[in-house]
Amino acid sequence: MFNRIKIALYTLLSGVNLSLVGQLKLNEIMVLLSAPFVFDRRDFKTYPFFRKIILALVALFVCQAVTDLFIVHSSSENFLRGWAAIIMSMLSFIFLFKTLGDDKAIFFFLCMTLIKNIIWTDDNADTDMSYFKFKMVPILSYAVYICSFLLYRKGQWKAVLALLLGYSLLCFARDSRSTGMVFFLGAIIIYCFNSGMYLTRDRLVVFGIAGLLLFQFAYIGYVNAVRNHEIGGDHAAEQIERLDNPYNPLALLMTGRGETFAALAAISDAPLFGHGSWAKDDNLQYYRILLLYQNEEMNEQLAASTDHLIPSHSILLGAWVNCGLGGFIAVLCVFIFLLKMGFYLIRHAADTALYPVLVLMTIGVIWTFLFSPIQQLRFNIPAVGAILLRAYYDFLEESTAAEVAGQTDESLHLLSPGGKI
Repeated sequence: MFNRIKIALYTLLSGVNLSLVGQLKLNEIMVLLSAPFVFDRRDFKTYPFFRKIILALVALFVCQAVTDLFIVHSSSENFLRGWAAIIMSMLSFIFLFKTLGDDKAIFFFLCMTLIKNIIWTDDNADTDMSYFKFKMVPILSYAVYICSFLLYRKGQWKAVLALLLGYSLLCFARDSRSTGMVFFLGAIIIYCFNSGMYLTRDRLVVFGIAGLLLFQFAYIGYVNAVRNHEIGGDHAAEQIERLDNPYNPLALLMTGRGETFAALAAISDAPLFGHGSWAKDDNLQYYRILLLYQNEEMNEQLAASTDHLIPSHSILLGAWVNCGLGGFIAVLCVFIFLLKMGFYLIRHAADTALYPVLVLMTIGVIWTFLFSPIQQLRFNIPAVGAILLRAYYDFLEESTAAEVAGQTDESLHLLSPGGKI
């Protein structure tokens, strides 16, 4: 019961901000107070991936501190905010890993996050489409997680496929393409590992080529539907119309995630040590590059009215922008460790009730690290990482126990073929 109280407080308090070293959330104060009680050095030996992820985050902190103090001489306000984000990412990961001890705790965490999203997500949107994307998607996605868990636990994996495909189509129609793609790919993976399909390297190549062709045809249909105002909204239509070749999906990605590509210019200007915590784009040179990718004109008055940080919209590239090559390598290591666990679970854990959630979260990790702001390393990745880590080691433990039990039964059978000793 006490564990569930901690989970409920962590999720529900995450919607309350405090002005302390920048913006700290109230649940992060809870994590700070709990840190001495949840940290256990024995976990570093028991869970190797846990140790590697924590050490990678420590390395990220060291790189950020070196850049801020000795290279760019960041202001105390900026470097304290930058350091606090990394420390909170680390502590939140430890707290959640120790708190989400089994499938029941993870399921309760998903339920409480759904409730938190209903209460706290921002509903200040200009259009119906943006309301769906920023208010409804966080709610519906966790509702789909929960329903998928319950259906899959009962063996109704085909119903899970229908749910994921239906939700992905809804997201595409309502201008939430990245979420739609995650759930669509999740449905394909769940089908492959539940239909008895035997995957070889040659088959994967054939399926990959066929999938790319199918994707291109589907993308052409999507573009035509958006241009005819059949699906999507004004935002999607504006993005499509400003492309020289709207049928090139890479062009749409570049205009939709222009911050990611603008970050490459900032990296080239300071490749070794980066620009420091909360680095400002003072002369708007990187903002201008972003506008080039988005085919938009510069509004000088509007641009000058607010401070602009160097754009990145990518955890990987954002770490490189902030603290250089060392920070990029540290975050890349976290990314690789999470993917190793996620891919292992995708291949081997199809019989577990949590499987649909693990598949979706693994795909989401890829998108988040490539195309989401570095702040997600603090707010989103600790929970996803803790769930993948806990599921990975629980699965290994159960598999080892089953293997030992099988070997014991075999030994007893050899000793006594009739079943008696």
